[in-house]
Amino acid sequence: MLKLLVLLFILGRGESYEALLQEGINYGYREKYAEAFALFNLAIQKKPDYPAAYLYKAALLDLYMIDFTDDSKEKDFFILLNKAIKYSDRLIKSGDRKTKALGYFFKGSAYMYAALRYGRKKSYINAANAGVRALKLLMKVPKYDSTLYDVYLPLGVYSYAVNKLPKGLRFLKVFLPDATNKEKAIEMIELAARKGRYVKILAKDALAWVLAYDGQREKSIKVARELVREYPGTRAFNWTLAYALKRAGRWKEAELVHRVILYLTLRDQANYPYNVALALYALSICEYVLGKKLYAIVYLDIAREYLKDARDIPEKRYLAKKISRLEKRLEKYKRFIDEKKKRELIDELHNYGA
Repeated sequence: MLKLLVLLFILGRGESYEALLQEGINYGYREKYAEAFALFNLAIQKKPDYPAAYLYKAALLDLYMIDFTDDSKEKDFFILLNKAIKYSDRLIKSGDRKTKALGYFFKGSAYMYAALRYGRKKSYINAANAGVRALKLLMKVPKYDSTLYDVYLPLGVYSYAVNKLPKGLRFLKVFLPDATNKEKAIEMIELAARKGRYVKILAKDALAWVLAYDGQREKSIKVARELVREYPGTRAFNWTLAYALKRAGRWKEAELVHRVILYLTLRDQANYPYNVALALYALSICEYVLGKKLYAIVYLDIAREYLKDARDIPEKRYLAKKISRLEKRLEKYKRFIDEKKKRELIDELHNYGA
């Protein structure tokens, strides 16, 4: 708490709105939520009628809710988005082209965050309506300012997704806003990652996932490792790296990253049993693939115990099914378990904090 107060005292006295905003975004990527929220609040105090701090505070709330599997901040999330939209409209009415571009970008981004949250809640009609509205706004940005590189992240991700629609859904292209080809879509995300003002790190993370999915796995791993080096204690970027490594078939390296994820989860989220169970399940998958069946069985057993204490959320039921499926595959190996070795593994997890 003292560290936070000192930080706010230093930054709150003389820092500009833009500096506070950038510091808030940076602390958000480090999953330092208290510091990030405080910095966004300071920015809002400096410019209460400007949309950026409202938008990125809402984005941080969304990240927090995903990170902790907790939707309790949803009402505040939408209040902030509505304020961002309201003040974006004032920028759009400006005669200056660059100011208009920012207005369209902030407003479109607000609708995009709303669409993503609706999608996660399986409110698909609301998600589709907000998503189409967001894209129509965001597509106006380059017409007013082609150097507002942040906009190429959502436009690139959208275009890539449209190009990857399954055959049975490709008829939807007729109803969707125009999209560029797959190669151009990736180039757009790369451009946002190099030159973005607000979304550079987010674009880099998206780029790692897209490259891994697209089969460009070594390039994906390189990008993900850069993120982890820059933000070493961040759970989200370690999950990205683990995904990239598994897509490349580098399971031994992925196992090590999942051990880091488990440690970080136990360190920061010990009171969130679902998160611990998910980290243990992911690690047990690695052990199963690597042939370390005893490790997989032990980690899976402990994951199930943690899951019993988790809140009753849809994610809990889905994870329970996945744990059960893997347990069935491991059933035939249980009779070979060395109880002494099992005890050693459990003690090892105690040292992690489990």
